[in-house]
Order: sequence, then structure tokens, then C-alpha cells
Amino acid sequence: MVAELAATSLPIELVVWSPAAADDDSVVRLVEEFGRSGVEVRDVAARALAELADTVTPQGVLAVARMPAWDWQDLDLSRILLLDAVQDPGNLGTLVRTAEAMAMGGVVCLVGTVDPWCPKAVRAAAGSSLRLPILTAAWPDALAHLESAGVDLWAADPRGTPFRRGDPIPAHTALCLGNEGSGVSEPVLNAAARRVALPLSGRVESLNVGVAGAVLMDRLFGEPGAAG
Repeated sequence: MVAELAATSLPIELVVWSPAAADDDSVVRLVEEFGRSGVEVRDVAARALAELADTVTPQGVLAVARMPAWDWQDLDLSRILLLDAVQDPGNLGTLVRTAEAMAMGGVVCLVGTVDPWCPKAVRAAAGSSLRLPILTAAWPDALAHLESAGVDLWAADPRGTPFRRGDPIPAHTALCLGNEGSGVSEPVLNAAARRVALPLSGRVESLNVGVAGAVLMDRLFGEPGAAG
């Protein structure tokens, strides 16, 4: 993650590392690169680094940077992912990473969704949250922006119409995924132009939101010429 951060233009305020990681050439090169670029670098004992880190086994280097400040104009509204009260940070990070892989134009976290900048979500995104625009917005504000841009809102709903690969989609589509337990909230469902579901086989009734979101994004946006 620190290497991914170094590859961006985000302002980095401080780098902390432990010389105990000096046997890792990649860490040493990264620290030297920060030093050459003028970033403040501090050496700390391994125990101090472990206390600062959020992980059980830190990799020897930490960085402090300003969070990206994105706005609606930074998003490509032709293909947007909305997250409605997704609670698990691992799920959120996985969805952000998948959204970048599917060339989505950004992610909008509706109020009630877990903080996309909490450590577990950032780690699960594996660098994607440093590059893909992510906003937090209230539902009325998000709806107003989507409507003004002529974006069709589609909501994932197990009671919705099954969506199969190759089915036509509007040229400007926002896909909304909901809470792990209760799904997409009623206000969002009521505003959706279509409710879509995945056809499931056997006795499986539902999928994890990260898995379902990945499959839906691939089916909607993963094939060239899918928009129509």
C-alpha cells in the first residue's frame, strides 16, 4: 500500500520505518525514494512501529498522507457504483478494487456506509481507493446528481429481474448494492429504474455483497459493447 501511495500525486506528510526491515530491499528502496523526494522519514524501533500499525505483522514501513478530495465532477457518471449501507470494510474495499478493475467511473458511498478510509477498507482495496474517485453523499444529493446527468439507477435486489450477460443496459447506468443483511434501502429501491438479480442455481439463496457486486459489474460492464 505504501508503494501504491508513492506512485500517486497525493501529498505524503510523514514516513515511519523500522531499520529492522532493512533486509527487505523493497522497503529500503521505498524509504530512500521518499527521502530523495523531500518527505520526512523517521526511524523507529520495531516495537514502536508495531504499536503504530493497524496490522498484526506490519511490513516495516508506514506512511501518513492526505486523503483524496474528490467531488462529483471527478466521476465518470456513465458507469457508477453506489453503496447503500454496506457495513463490512472488507466488502467495501473488495468492491472498490473490483470497480477499478471493471473501469467504473467512481464509487459513491451513501451515508450509513462504512468509512471507505478506515484501515481495513483501504487494505482490501489494495491501492484502488488511491486512484478511483470515491465520494460520500446523502441519498437526496446523490439522486439529484444522477437525475441531472441522465443516469439510470439500477438496484441489486434478489427479488428483481434476473440479469444475464449480454442483456442491454442504458448508456449511463449506476448500480447500487445494499447492506449485507437488509439489502438496498426502500428509498433507493423506489427510485430505481430497474431492480436486477443474479440467477442462482441449487439451494443458494444469496451471495456475499462483494461477490454479487463483482459478478453484476462484470455482467453489466465487463463486455465490450454492452451499453445500448
